[in-house]
Amino acid sequence: MTTGQVAAAAPSELQAPLVSGNLVVAGVGGQGVILASNLISQVLLDAGYDVKKSEVHGMSQRGGTVVSHVRFGPEVHSVMLEPGSADWIVAFEWEEGLRALSFLKPGGVALVSTEQRIPPAAMLDHRERALAYPGLGDVPSGVVAVDTFAVAGDAAAGAPVVAQTVLLGALSTLLPFPSEAWQSSIGAWVPPKALSANLTAFERGRALSGRVAAAGEPAAVAGASTNGTAAHEGRSGRAGAGGVASAPEGAAERLVPAVHIERSWCKGCDICVAVCPEKCLVLDRFDVAVFANPQRCTGCGLCAWLCPDLAIDVGLVREAGAGGRSS
Repeated sequence: MTTGQVAAAAPSELQAPLVSGNLVVAGVGGQGVILASNLISQVLLDAGYDVKKSEVHGMSQRGGTVVSHVRFGPEVHSVMLEPGSADWIVAFEWEEGLRALSFLKPGGVALVSTEQRIPPAAMLDHRERALAYPGLGDVPSGVVAVDTFAVAGDAAAGAPVVAQTVLLGALSTLLPFPSEAWQSSIGAWVPPKALSANLTAFERGRALSGRVAAAGEPAAVAGASTNGTAAHEGRSGRAGAGGVASAPEGAAERLVPAVHIERSWCKGCDICVAVCPEKCLVLDRFDVAVFANPQRCTGCGLCAWLCPDLAIDVGLVREAGAGGRSS
């Protein structure tokens, strides 16, 4: 759907007509960004607007960034938004929402899910799950941070992606179209087996209308609940908002990966250094491999498997403290 006009209710016949508007839908692959932008466009088309929609989703199947721009009005000539021109942003993932904020105009509203789909590159330490990833912190003015899983509740139990329909419900309270128009569009675009759950999540998002209306105020997380948030974090296995997953209480010691390098066998080919995904190994001044960053090692074993001289052995050692690792 790139452009279109439907002979339905004209914009002038709406209760509070909008002349035009710009919207960004953002997230990562598998979250339904394209489906959501199609659904929103359908509502606008049925209301009689000219609509143009563009999208970027080249890496969507690998969990990469997906962005869709939706523009509507009596006549729309350009499919792309300029920074600072979006009236609304709907973001299904926290960092993608922050990334899209450059498009938000002064006085605009961004509805951003607190879900975090953390890419491997954002993990500073895969073993400890320490992240180079933005925590919730202080929510910027104009942003409504929504714990979509907590709001959706049981509606998202069978399919987690349904939780993001909560944001469409919240968005619908900002636009002058009846709930029935949104429900009709959901029915047209969502598979029948998921229709009931999506309609439930949509209505629960509409219940956030008071929180959405106060978007200009400093915000707590809308819909946040200890049980809902904890359940979501447990499903995803990710670190909490502080960015670091905590270790189990009472764990005095544990087994951690350790790499032993037989220096007399190493010829400095640099293969282990190049293939280590966590950059644990380096060559010293004698061109011999050294296990320089043991705190990052996940024990994947790539270095040992690919060493042509069998100079590397990867095992586990019992760690009692920082000095308990072998190298």
